[in-house]
Amino acid sequence: MADKMLNTNSLPEGYRLVSKLPNLGFDGQELFVIVSENILYLISKKPALIPDMADEPGFDVYQSEYPLSSVSWFVDVVENSIWRSSAEGGLPAGKYHVVDRFGGEELKVSRDMNCGARYQKGISWKNLSRKPTGSTFGYQEKQLTDQVLREGGLLNILRSIS
Repeated sequence: MADKMLNTNSLPEGYRLVSKLPNLGFDGQELFVIVSENILYLISKKPALIPDMADEPGFDVYQSEYPLSSVSWFVDVVENSIWRSSAEGGLPAGKYHVVDRFGGEELKVSRDMNCGARYQKGISWKNLSRKPTGSTFGYQEKQLTDQVLREGGLLNILRSIS
């Protein structure tokens, strides 16, 4: 259950680029927020490590897909469960993730203390029901630094589409 890799320069009909922003905390990466009728796509692109094996000319591309109906849940989990202490109504002490299902897909949001770099705080958003494009194992995951969520405005962008 995985869509094909999208080309951010030529989206199919019915797909909309909501935002393109620097993926703060991941040097040289850009983050694309794209929506279709039922799916949110978070796509990060960085200069290709091995140009002959690039996903797009000159770029390595990482795509994660989530039911559009889960976006407001994600924002709520980050702001009210993960970023708050247990005393403030957040997750209980010792718990660092929340799991739920949307449209038959199992999603997990976790606190990540080494997001993109050692000791860089962030969030890991996993779709445990979808395999990475071109793979038969694993799950889709997007690591998002607190910096891109707050200063980069990604939470506000996600609020605007939920």
